Amino acid sequence: MNWKSSLSTQGDQPLYRQLESWMRRAIEDGKLRPGERIPSVTELAGELGVNKVTVLRSFRELERDGLLSSHVGRGTFVANGSPRVASGAGAATATATNAAAGGSGARGDVARSIRRLRESYSRGLRELLSTQTRPGAINLSAGVPCAATIPDGTLERLAKKAMARHPERLYGYGGATGLPELREAIAARLTRLGQETSPDQVIITNGSQQAVTLAGCWALEEGRSILSETPTFTGMPGAFSLVGHTVESVAWEGAALSLGALRSLAGGRRTLLYVCPDFHNPTGQSLDEPARRALASVANQNDCVVLTDEIFRDLRFTGKPAPGLYGMLPPGRRILVGSISKSFMTGLRVGFLVADRTLLTDMIPSKRYMDLGGAALTQAIVAELLRDGYDEHLERVRAYYRVRCEAATEALEAELPDGVTFTRPEGGFQLWVQLPRGLSSIELFLLCHERGVSISPGPAHDIDGRYLNCFRVAYGHAEPKDLRVGIHRLGEAVRQLLVRGPTEGSATGLGVLV
Repeated sequence: MNWKSSLSTQGDQPLYRQLESWMRRAIEDGKLRPGERIPSVTELAGELGVNKVTVLRSFRELERDGLLSSHVGRGTFVANGSPRVASGAGAATATATNAAAGGSGARGDVARSIRRLRESYSRGLRELLSTQTRPGAINLSAGVPCAATIPDGTLERLAKKAMARHPERLYGYGGATGLPELREAIAARLTRLGQETSPDQVIITNGSQQAVTLAGCWALEEGRSILSETPTFTGMPGAFSLVGHTVESVAWEGAALSLGALRSLAGGRRTLLYVCPDFHNPTGQSLDEPARRALASVANQNDCVVLTDEIFRDLRFTGKPAPGLYGMLPPGRRILVGSISKSFMTGLRVGFLVADRTLLTDMIPSKRYMDLGGAALTQAIVAELLRDGYDEHLERVRAYYRVRCEAATEALEAELPDGVTFTRPEGGFQLWVQLPRGLSSIELFLLCHERGVSISPGPAHDIDGRYLNCFRVAYGHAEPKDLRVGIHRLGEAVRQLLVRGPTEGSATGLGVLV
């Protein structure tokens, strides 16, 4: 098979689309026969002189049309039999489903348009939320740890300790999997907390964002569709979209994920589900043990790999922790990501990914292509922190956020009118407020902006701009007295919004001219 004839540098059609079209014709014409093995992504990329992502995207489109099938450990093959073609009403349903999954041809164009529409809305909303606040404004929107929780001189002390032992080990690349001493420290900590982990099950990443992106690359190669919790930190579904996925949402219902939605979306498909089960951003809620076991059961009944984000798990300041979701999932069908960005310092950009060895082995080449290895010095600093001082730091920050959570919830009880509800976190630094239906948190954001207080509107936490009548309050960046003042201003704005009354929903969330 002359694979090089599939590509041309002439014309405007992307290379991946050329390869996909050529393979489609070859299958239809019988040049590629059912059951025939296709060269691996690495082999074919090398033969064609293209990036591996080009080949991956072509394979993904053909798999979703039922023309190729991939099997872990065996490779990719021409599928046996012809792909199913729906007709009538069934055809419309199949077309919509394939469009949402990022199908080929016109359906692929629809998928790309969906991604662009989502990003366009998110970009405009980010621009609105970044408008400059007036001097003295009270920050109830920052979903990051407060710098005041880190004593002066901490970073300098940790850096000196990291450099005191064989500093030459930090002069080169940290390696694709990360600095061995940090992998050992993370594995030891997870094991001490009840999740048996060895260093060779850990990859160090540039924050948890890169860990999720890495999982997204792996899922793309495996032909898995992406499911993501919502509301959520939209940087995570954004990371999946960046590598070519069209993300489908599974909603939180109260303090649990909708298992009905998960069954519907995961049934009969190969999927990867992203979920943050502890002090979830933006709601501050956590899955209790029954909810975790129920989620694990549904995932186990379907071909669903669960990516559990434990970035907030260390920040519990009251109540009893539920067992980790990762340990409830079967080997080979689970990924854990974490970071010290929310519990210690965002600027170090050190996160990690944990998975069973066979799955991790598949991810290491992608990690190497991303960055050749993260910054060795910052990894060494975090290793020193985990060995000496992290537990004491957690005791301080838990007390810090507990006091502020109590101040915030007491103020919300006093200031918010009837019909407005909010969550009561047992950890982390954020909670979720729900207004009556028909009220817009984007209009509320503007009213708060005028009063010198900032919030995070609900649509900023959903890739499709939903949760218009909800918003996040982050209580980690203000002193208790300032929280009370800020929430008093918030209460005034909510009452003004209630006087206006509900309005018809709009794509922007704005029912009035501004």
